[in-house]
Amino acid sequence: MRIQLSTKKRMIYFIIISIVVMSVLTGIKLYFSYHSTSKMAEITLAKQYTEIAEDIAADLDKERFGKFMQTKTYDEHYIQLKQFLEEYQKRINSLYVYILMLDDTDVSKVMVSAMPVGVKDFPIGYPCTVPAEQVQLAKRGFDYHTKVIHDKMTGSYLSVGVPFFDDNGKVLGVIGIDISASELGNISRQVIQNNMYVFGLDILFAILLLAGVYLLNKWYKGRLKQDMQESEEMYISELGKVVDTIKSSRHDLMNHFQVLNGLMDIRKYEKAHDYLKQLTEESKTLHLSLSVKNPMLLVLFKSKWELAHSNNIQMSFDTEFDGFDRIAPMDMVKLFSNLLDNAIDATAVYEGVLPRDIQVSCHMHNNKYLFVIANPTELSEIELGSLFQSGYTTKQQVNGTHGNGLSIVRRTVDKYEGELNCRLEEGKLRMEILI
Repeated sequence: MRIQLSTKKRMIYFIIISIVVMSVLTGIKLYFSYHSTSKMAEITLAKQYTEIAEDIAADLDKERFGKFMQTKTYDEHYIQLKQFLEEYQKRINSLYVYILMLDDTDVSKVMVSAMPVGVKDFPIGYPCTVPAEQVQLAKRGFDYHTKVIHDKMTGSYLSVGVPFFDDNGKVLGVIGIDISASELGNISRQVIQNNMYVFGLDILFAILLLAGVYLLNKWYKGRLKQDMQESEEMYISELGKVVDTIKSSRHDLMNHFQVLNGLMDIRKYEKAHDYLKQLTEESKTLHLSLSVKNPMLLVLFKSKWELAHSNNIQMSFDTEFDGFDRIAPMDMVKLFSNLLDNAIDATAVYEGVLPRDIQVSCHMHNNKYLFVIANPTELSEIELGSLFQSGYTTKQQVNGTHGNGLSIVRRTVDKYEGELNCRLEEGKLRMEILI
């Protein structure tokens, strides 16, 4: 119950953290997207009204403006210029359209302006809020546009300006246009609304990504649990085989002791000496320490040799002194434990004419590991084709652990992107693994 409760808590924590992270990331994306969109809308709007200001500057009667600048009074020239600007102001639906005068200061002056209905007109020479940086650009003959300016009297607006020149190329003044910030906000909101499906796809992608991570984590845990279960079954099986081998060896040893005791009782000392000498030769352990560097493989080979010997099966090894360390020890045990168990089981029931022996080979081949196990067999070609199917077995007595050994071998080989070849060769089953 504690394990289940802990798992549920972890799942709740995972969901909460995922939602929080997804919300924060989505909020950050929306924030930057909104400001990026606002900036682009600002630039686009400024470019559009700059082109309009250029048209106004091109249509402006510069001679009339020059005469007005001589008097700077509300004369006929002022009225004509104001009417000219008002026509454009109504047409483009802007806040203000005006003409600025540039002097030696960084503050421009409004000389003539077209105002919205109900707004009091600026007096001649009224200081403008265009920043000094933009004023300096205009003095050098460049167009400008400002960021959104916040003014208590006129509100928030974006200003663009285009200088106009006399025949000698001298700057006479600047055509300025102020655009309400609300129009800029409307454009930004419209762009955001048009891109809402993009944000929706981003959120959906984030959800799918989290679901993918969760499913991948669940699959990994399941696969890890399966590997642990297979390893436990393998180790339990190996331990049982070691115990059986010890029991068999003890039984055989007791029989040999009884024979030796009987020979000694009847004073057949020479016979007892010969029997003991023969027993010593047959019971020599396998010496692999000089040819097998991998300790796990060395212990496994000795254990399987003992198991084969207890079943009157000869097992020979042809190995290079190599650690074979590109393969994890657990996977190495999975490979050879299952292959050698199958070879021993098949050879133990073999009733053919070939010797009851198993050959094991471990070598390097083109910078890869080549493992070969060969044993006599009575398998047919049809049975050979089904050998690696999960659950398939040639044993008559089947239990829950039989039939999965070779499928485990196949998965282990696939894990290292290796090759597994199995063929019948002169009455022997030859298993080759190239990793």
